[in-house]
Amino acid sequence: MTTITHTKTPSSEAHLHIADYARKLVRAWHQWQAAREIESMPFDMRKDIGWPSADDADERKVM
Repeated sequence: MTTITHTKTPSSEAHLHIADYARKLVRAWHQWQAAREIESMPFDMRKDIGWPSADDADERKVM
């Protein structure tokens, strides 16, 4: 009886690292796009959904 085992080769490990990095890039891109869409909304609408304004962030630093 023959047993076949699979071992990771250096090239397959590199492929996994590249794929993981690509997933992180895609996730960051989607987050950036969502933030841009929210920032393009009128101030009152952003306030209604609880999005922090730049003015609020500046006031928190002073206090």
